[in-house]
Amino acid sequence: MSTLGISDGAAAWALDLEHALTTRSADALLGLFAEQSDLRDNGALTWDFRQFHGRDAVVSMLLSVLDEIQPTGFSVSSAWPEPQVVGEGDDAMVEAFFDFDTKSGRAVALINATPDETSAYGFAVRAMYTRLEELKDVRAPDRHPRGNGFTPSYRGQTFGEHDRRRRDWAEGSPEVLIVGGGQAGLVAAAHLAKVGVDALIIDKNERVGDNWRLRYDSLCLHNTVEMNAFPFLSYPPHYPEFLPKDVMGDWLETYARYLNLNVWNSAEFLGAKYADEDGLWAATVQRSDGSERVLHPQHIILATGGIGGRPSVPTLPGLSSFRGQVIHSSAYTKAADFDVRKAVVVGTATSAHDIALDLYENGVEVTMVQRGPVVVNQVETANLVYAEHLDPTIPTDLVDLRDGMTQVRPIREAGLRQYHSFAKSLDSDLLKGLEGAGMRIGDGFDGQGWPDLFQRTGGGFYLNKGASDVIIAGGIKILPFDRVVEFAEAGADLDDGTTLDADIVILATGYQNRQVEVADQFGAEVAERVGEIARWDEEGEWSAMWGQTGQRGLWINGGAILQIRPATRLMALLVKADLDGRIPESFRRRPKSASDSGLTSKNAPQASR
Repeated sequence: MSTLGISDGAAAWALDLEHALTTRSADALLGLFAEQSDLRDNGALTWDFRQFHGRDAVVSMLLSVLDEIQPTGFSVSSAWPEPQVVGEGDDAMVEAFFDFDTKSGRAVALINATPDETSAYGFAVRAMYTRLEELKDVRAPDRHPRGNGFTPSYRGQTFGEHDRRRRDWAEGSPEVLIVGGGQAGLVAAAHLAKVGVDALIIDKNERVGDNWRLRYDSLCLHNTVEMNAFPFLSYPPHYPEFLPKDVMGDWLETYARYLNLNVWNSAEFLGAKYADEDGLWAATVQRSDGSERVLHPQHIILATGGIGGRPSVPTLPGLSSFRGQVIHSSAYTKAADFDVRKAVVVGTATSAHDIALDLYENGVEVTMVQRGPVVVNQVETANLVYAEHLDPTIPTDLVDLRDGMTQVRPIREAGLRQYHSFAKSLDSDLLKGLEGAGMRIGDGFDGQGWPDLFQRTGGGFYLNKGASDVIIAGGIKILPFDRVVEFAEAGADLDDGTTLDADIVILATGYQNRQVEVADQFGAEVAERVGEIARWDEEGEWSAMWGQTGQRGLWINGGAILQIRPATRLMALLVKADLDGRIPESFRRRPKSASDSGLTSKNAPQASR
């Protein structure tokens, strides 16, 4: 039975972990983890985003990386909160942070453990999350560099001339080409600059922020400003809780200017081919004047969306005979742009609700056609899942680190099931009202609610900001898709012999997987190597996102801002490590088409993704 306090127990556990690794003792390592334990690593031990489930898998991984990674120096961290018990009763959990070094960097580890008086440490470790914090011998750019901030290329060169030459890449190529100038692309460039990597962003829009400005006019963020914090620059205090899309667009433009990020606007990425011989891409970019440039970066970051960027347009029976307008939700801006009296919106997820509400508020008779069950919560209930993000006493960096632990698959799945059950009870009146209006309410995959759906498919849920109330009141009608026999000239012919008249059909039917874009831009072979993007993989990570992909030199960024913020910092470290030649070949991710998964090398963990 332990006689140690939590802090002493954590210190003793760190010493024993260090000794077990030094002596390469599998038995000693097995004694440090509960039988049902998990480990998630972001860059520190695997140079990738990986998860390992079960004590045997955790111990095998730790032993396999000793030669190349050389983890050492484990000690209770002074930079993070002291070891403590969080929660009460059956939910009580020991939380402890540790610093450690690797051959190439410095890292942090977080453990979650259950109190256990029979353990020598006073707890049993159930999960461990390790994260690369910095690379050794990589110096951040100087703060307020001396002089004028640039070195002239020729006598008499001004800063403006120097800056234009730098931005135009008149000579050479950037180390990293970033395709997409939204939040994912900008934050990636900002983090790369922090570790001294030259990056160029190309974006097809005329202005930075147009990826928000050009969306439907009623769009506002459905999560709070605190959750959407950017690195290196804070929102001004007058920004509202839920940012309108135009405010977000202007913010992105401000962010790019403030951090002096290099963006080519009105520039289209035409595709790229990778040369294994020299490790360079030949990337073709069309500028605003129609001219084409071929750049040769070592890395390309595709930052054109989180779940998917190309509209998914289903084949609906008879729709080609409809004499009114047919558009995808991505082409919708505002009701005033369409001279219509009756509208059919196919779909019941977020865009469908937002568009239906905008049409209704502008006097249009709206029917939503529901193809599958939808998860609905009040937006206030939805944001409870991010409670720590809303607590001003908890630093964002700490929230992000803890969030890395919550993404351990068993922790995430159990937590989301518990949250969704609670959310349903809070919103029971809302859900009963919607069901009474004819809407099919679902629970998502395995009862994990809307947060899992967001990462699993990007759709299938709505966080109520007004549309649900209108539906319950009868202002927006709900029609099950199985009642539609086919579309006809005047609208939708229904199973009772009547016709639902419409002037416009709006397909709020989501987006294709980004693998389709990869195939178009890089070729089918590269797309096969990368596999599906932003789907749960066999380990529990978001496939092909932020970490290595099956194609060397190709990285994928995207997702919600609260995901992009911590993950992109890690991606930048991995890119920098690759540029410096720090990632051993045995740690490279294998192409998705390879049959291997799990630990396939005695030197390092490898897996298909």
